Amino acid sequence: MLHKPEASNQLALTLEQFVAAAEAFLQNHYSVGSDREDISKILRDIENLRLDIDTEQLEQEFGLSQEKKDLIVDFCIKF
Repeated sequence: MLHKPEASNQLALTLEQFVAAAEAFLQNHYSVGSDREDISKILRDIENLRLDIDTEQLEQEFGLSQEKKDLIVDFCIKF
């Protein structure tokens, strides 16, 4: 039986892929410098990192949804 991968496993995989791209960018940057294309690519990778992570699923998986809601309510009451 196949199961949907846990959000935490997907997060780990996504972070590994991003770290590999970031390391390649840094290695290139320090050896030959960066040009506009290099900067654009790493910025796209950063944006994709944000888009690829299912924060709602992670929050549900780790029971953070209610804690987050409570913190927002507490914050709104204080201000």
